[in-house]
Amino acid sequence: MSTFPFPLKYFEKNIVFAQDGTVTAYYELAGYTYDYLKVDDKLSLHGKLEAFYWNMNVDIHSLMIPVSQDLEEKKLFMKQSLASNLLQAGEDHIQASVNHLKEKELNQYRFFIGIKLKETQVSGLSLLKEMSYAWKDFRRYLLNSSGTDYPEILEEEMLAYQIQEETIFSRLNGFLSVQRLKTSELEWLIRRGFYRGIGDPPGRYQWKPKAIPVEVKGKKAIRPTRDILTLTEGRFDGSGGRQLVVEQFVSGKPRLGYMAFLTISHIPDKAPFPGTEWLYSLGKLPFPVEASVRTETIEYRKALSQVQNKKKELKAEDEHATESGEATSFHILNSRQEALELENNLRVDKFPLLTTSIVLCVSAKSKDELQLRIQLVKDLYSEMLVQIEIPYGDQWRGFNEFLPGSKRYITDYIHHMDPTAAAASMLGAVRQLGDNQGFFIGMSKNLPVFFEHDRGPKDKKLSTTASAAFIGSLGAGKSLGANLLAYQALLKGSKVLIFDPKDERAHWPDVLPELAPITNTITLRSGEADRGKLDPLMGAKTQSDKFAAAETAKRILQFLARAADGTYEAIVLGKVVDQVIKADNPSMTMVLEVLIEGVQKLPEKRQDSLEEIIDVLGYLATSGQGQLLFGDGTQEAIDLSKPLTILQIEDLQLPEESQTDFGRMGIALLMAISDFSRRFSNQSSDQFKMVLFDESWRLAKVREGRTILEELVRTGRSKNAAIYLISQNAKDMLGEEIRSNLGCRFVFRCRDNKEAEAACHILGIEANESNIQKVRNLPTGTCLMSDLEKRVNELEICIMEDRLLQAFDTRPGSKKLHIETKTMKV
Repeated sequence: MSTFPFPLKYFEKNIVFAQDGTVTAYYELAGYTYDYLKVDDKLSLHGKLEAFYWNMNVDIHSLMIPVSQDLEEKKLFMKQSLASNLLQAGEDHIQASVNHLKEKELNQYRFFIGIKLKETQVSGLSLLKEMSYAWKDFRRYLLNSSGTDYPEILEEEMLAYQIQEETIFSRLNGFLSVQRLKTSELEWLIRRGFYRGIGDPPGRYQWKPKAIPVEVKGKKAIRPTRDILTLTEGRFDGSGGRQLVVEQFVSGKPRLGYMAFLTISHIPDKAPFPGTEWLYSLGKLPFPVEASVRTETIEYRKALSQVQNKKKELKAEDEHATESGEATSFHILNSRQEALELENNLRVDKFPLLTTSIVLCVSAKSKDELQLRIQLVKDLYSEMLVQIEIPYGDQWRGFNEFLPGSKRYITDYIHHMDPTAAAASMLGAVRQLGDNQGFFIGMSKNLPVFFEHDRGPKDKKLSTTASAAFIGSLGAGKSLGANLLAYQALLKGSKVLIFDPKDERAHWPDVLPELAPITNTITLRSGEADRGKLDPLMGAKTQSDKFAAAETAKRILQFLARAADGTYEAIVLGKVVDQVIKADNPSMTMVLEVLIEGVQKLPEKRQDSLEEIIDVLGYLATSGQGQLLFGDGTQEAIDLSKPLTILQIEDLQLPEESQTDFGRMGIALLMAISDFSRRFSNQSSDQFKMVLFDESWRLAKVREGRTILEELVRTGRSKNAAIYLISQNAKDMLGEEIRSNLGCRFVFRCRDNKEAEAACHILGIEANESNIQKVRNLPTGTCLMSDLEKRVNELEICIMEDRLLQAFDTRPGSKKLHIETKTMKV
């Protein structure tokens, strides 16, 4: 194994001083989402990176580093939010999720950029001393080069580099979004490499490299100590030639970590974009891969001169082969053609060339696992026609290339790239979804997704709604996902109201015993016992509730009486409702009574139409499900005191898309339930409230229903409430008022192209052929999720407890089967 001195001498804040005298400033590049963006948006992001490489004209060291997620921290966060009455069930749910995630490597990528600073000059010295300083004092120079001592850093040097760094920082943010690294982050970047394949390095509290204040030729300076070498712990074995093995003592026991450093030896010159994101593609792998990319800029004129010289060499080789009577090799002919094309491009576009080297690092806990991962990296790149090598004997050099402030040590795999090809790496692109904290809800390929129900309203930066939509065809998994989120909301102490028109959730208290004490299941039937339970005028107490109730009553009466807005009949109905709502015990029956009394006072030509309306409403008020809407003021309102209320109506008839008349009572009942939901969400804003609306697509089909849904979705944020809409029909959710007020969107498999196209619009992604087919072919239980930051990616809903999976199963006959199974176990 090759040996050389540790390349770093000292670092302060984000500035790193190397043994060879170079100084580099390091920054973290803010990640950005990339999947499912429109082509124009992807090209725009590519253009920013291209401009960065084109204009910086400095040596750049880029790092792509995986960071493991702290499961214990997430577990603690989830536990702190649990409701006391569901503590045990919540802890079991959290532990099941943690046990599942412990089997996976959970990483997120961070990106760092190092910019080499120009060498500074120290002013104020005599000519002789300036010459002495310029040559770094021979003794100082020898000590620096040999690594046997740590020469001083003058205060003026440090100040000059800091001023230069300010300019670099400003220029960088003109192209990319970056922030300066802290001393602790640089320490972590160095130390983590010595624990590859083992785990995270043990923490050090407020550590920073030590330096002694001294004077050099009358100038204030600092002299770094050897303290920085304490970051290089561990025993290495490079005898394998194509891998390194490190040994560390963790918790008093020796542990081995295996790592291999790979180089990219060839990237196609004319690869299409988008499609050849040669760094971002590594995120597809189910294990972490690191990358170190070094670029040195060759200015346009110098690049053109080098290309022309290379052309001459190739031409000479071609002529020599001809004179010798031999055929010119394909390699020479191809190289001449490429050189000619590059020369023409340089003359036209005048871009710089980037001398680029790319080193990848794969690590594992065993040799076999390391070899498997290496092969998977090769397979991934072979599909992109990118060639990978594992340089024999250069593994220690590869290790050192990842150290911030170090130099290029592997020089055999150099690429001359234009800024367009370098930018195609898509450095900084990440795959993130959901919230950083909250309950675990599933996996986005190899990344866990966490969900915090009330983050939207309480996050000051977002200040958005927490409402969501679940869209997909029958059996695609939308109810499964919505039910999981509703259950988790209960675990953290939220109040949940579920409108369940298909009786898919009434068995929850039987299958999930922890819900029995906190659940109020209300089944509304056609009969005197439930008369007036959905009367919108009953139960309204506050002035705002009374106003909203009156508006709902008007809509229901107009809808049942077929009285269009603005007609004389609609106006009369509205006036009567406004009169009744002021009474002590208002009700829909009272509206009928007042209407009957007043109709005789109207002109004769108006009486006929109103008497017809009275006959229709009178019949509906005393028969079938209509009795639910027409109370007489003596009935008790539905109890909303318990955390979970499941509301269902037996035999609720809902119209199909082609039907215009049948099922009007069902729509009227849905309208009343929406008003009931409004009152639920208008409760104290101290407690988060969720209304889960199944079959919302049927309500959204009619104008009256859309109006109520729009109001509920629009006002949810101010009430600390969320409306969850479950719908089979994506097209019915396309109203701008609803769509613009949704926080998260979950799109499951859709049945046809039109539905899939509408789903793409809801997600905010381009409705191209690829995305439409993606939506149409999503597996059951997998969706495309758009989170609060409008990031879109795949999400596989994961329910780790069998009992929850049984409770949430909505397949025909599943409820009876699961209850019988539970009874047999008992």
